[in-house]
Amino acid sequence: MNDLFEGDDLETDVTPLGENVSVTDFLGEGGVISLQDVDKDLEEFQDHDVIKGILEQGRVVKEYARDIDDKLRTVELESIQDYIQESDNMVELHNQIKMCDSILSGIEQLLGRFQSELGKVGEEIRQLQVQSQSMGTKLRNRRAAEAQLGSFIEQLLISDELVTSIMDHEVNEEFMEPLLALDRKLNFLRDDPVARGSLAKRDVESALEKLRIKAVTKVRDFMMNKVYQLKRPKTNVQIIQQSVLLKYKYFMRFLRAHGPDVYTEIRNEYVSVLSRILASHFRTYQSAMEKMQAAVAGATDVLGAPEGGGGGAGITALFGKGTARATTVRRARATFSLGERAAILDQLDKPPIIPHQAEDAGQKYPYEVIFRNVHKLLLDTATSEYLFCCDFFDEDEGLPVFRDMFAPVVGVVEGDLVQSLQSIGDLVCILLMIRINHDHRKLMMRRRVPTLDDYLDRVHLLLWPRFKLLFDGQLQSIRPGVERSLFLDSTGAHFVTRRYAALSSSMLVLMAGYDSSDPGVFKAQSFVDTMERMWQAMHDLLLRMSNLFKDRRTGIIFLIVQYNHIHIALRAAAAGSVVGAGADQLASCTGLFVDDQLSVHFRDLVDWVKKAEQAAKRSGVPEGQHIPGYAPAQAAPILRDFAVRWKDAIKSMHLEVAAQFAETSCGRDVLQASMTSLLKYYTRWVGLLKRQGADGLTLVREAVNVPSIMYEIKRVTTS
Repeated sequence: MNDLFEGDDLETDVTPLGENVSVTDFLGEGGVISLQDVDKDLEEFQDHDVIKGILEQGRVVKEYARDIDDKLRTVELESIQDYIQESDNMVELHNQIKMCDSILSGIEQLLGRFQSELGKVGEEIRQLQVQSQSMGTKLRNRRAAEAQLGSFIEQLLISDELVTSIMDHEVNEEFMEPLLALDRKLNFLRDDPVARGSLAKRDVESALEKLRIKAVTKVRDFMMNKVYQLKRPKTNVQIIQQSVLLKYKYFMRFLRAHGPDVYTEIRNEYVSVLSRILASHFRTYQSAMEKMQAAVAGATDVLGAPEGGGGGAGITALFGKGTARATTVRRARATFSLGERAAILDQLDKPPIIPHQAEDAGQKYPYEVIFRNVHKLLLDTATSEYLFCCDFFDEDEGLPVFRDMFAPVVGVVEGDLVQSLQSIGDLVCILLMIRINHDHRKLMMRRRVPTLDDYLDRVHLLLWPRFKLLFDGQLQSIRPGVERSLFLDSTGAHFVTRRYAALSSSMLVLMAGYDSSDPGVFKAQSFVDTMERMWQAMHDLLLRMSNLFKDRRTGIIFLIVQYNHIHIALRAAAAGSVVGAGADQLASCTGLFVDDQLSVHFRDLVDWVKKAEQAAKRSGVPEGQHIPGYAPAQAAPILRDFAVRWKDAIKSMHLEVAAQFAETSCGRDVLQASMTSLLKYYTRWVGLLKRQGADGLTLVREAVNVPSIMYEIKRVTTS
């Protein structure tokens, strides 16, 4: 390794080892080679390209440095030659730079002179701007003065054409233009403070007053004549309003501003004429509709009315004829059932019935249809008249005029309703009217016409007490003590049950459409309480009638049939909590019937299971040991008895249910409940035996298995 550094001419600047390594790195101070840490340096720079090249080629460092130095001198000489060759170009470039500097100096002097000239021009422009602003201000002031003076003169000037038009021309649509001009002049003279204090006012005031009086007189005569046209027989009021009066609505505004006494006179005359006309029309319409009224129910149509004696059947019921009875049944169904009468709720937006067309067709309608048509006509008329009044008399005057004009009309309709309600005993009809009135209130809210809100609230206050009165009558008809007069020795659906189911369903369907947030209707809780009262009264009646049967099982069958009928009807009407109550009673009575039936056919099995479970719980016998008094030995006779007659017992249970629940929809459910209960008792019996050790398991293996019982039940019930 030391042979690489031998030689007496080694210098520190001739051996470039790279960008970061030089020969001095290997020399100490004073040019003396220091061999300290050489091995460390060689190890550090062993991967350097220069060191690697020297070591691989085996060259001496001094020779490698000399080659590098020769190359540098060659490059230096070449660079000097390049500079010498380019010396002429450098001289020429220097001369060009001096010439450009001279040109730029001249341009600088020229720009300086130009800047001085621009300063003078800018000053002149500023002076011209000041003069222009001054002249513009003077011009605007003169024009403003001219405009004000010209407008003032124009507003006070009374032209010959205006005088001629007001004094001589006929009142028609063309008369509106001079009337507008006169209105502007009168308003200007009244409202403008300059005009009120000017000398010109004294010159034109008297002339304008004469024109005002003449215009008011002519417009009054014209408008009164148009109002009187409404009195003519067979006149279409709406056509006169829309095609005649509305064209001259500005005349009313002119009168209101410049002839208030005349305006009030015309307003009162219009109110008087229209109120009489509309009241007469509504009397005629109501009378025609009431002639087509069909009585659906009367005061005797209640839940507890004897079958064939109530329902308003009249004298025909006394003869007991088949036709009379059929009519009574149909009448009762229509009395309590909603049926096709619910269709009226889908016809609320239809136009009112035209009486003479319906009469020619021989139509008859229940009262709720008459109520709907009269009030639909009332709502449509009120909407039309209110909008006309707001347009013809102005927004702020429209509502007061309408109320004065429509009060007699509302009085006619309300008076007839009060009188009719006294004779209506149809609870479904009242409910339909409550619902119709509720929907009418929402209709007027959608139209944004608040004119009949007070009246519709009063209608609600008339209908709801009537509903409560009739409802209390229904409850009174099934009060305690009437069960003997209503009792029928039959387990079929009782006529009171059918009536209750139909009435409850009707009430639930109709009340379901109410919006509970609407302050115009009774709250949902009030309705639930009402239904609960009727359900409780009906439930008590059914219990009392069930006690009138000769034996307990027949009474239970009666209750099952009644509750099933009610449950099905209310479930179809989505009855909520009331359906839950009926379902609970149905399940309870079905359980009683099932227990009674099992106690007849499988008494020993049922009793053994119940008592054995109680004994096991009471004694706390661990699994695998016999239950005292209910060991497998005591269960063996029951097992043998069950194995002998279980098929016949299942068949008998099926026949009993089929006979006792004939022509009812609940027989299958009752039979299913009986068989399910039998399987549960048998499964519990098997479980009690299994837990009593080997003896119990042996007995279970000899018993009838559960799948066999299930197969037999399925075979019997489907045959």
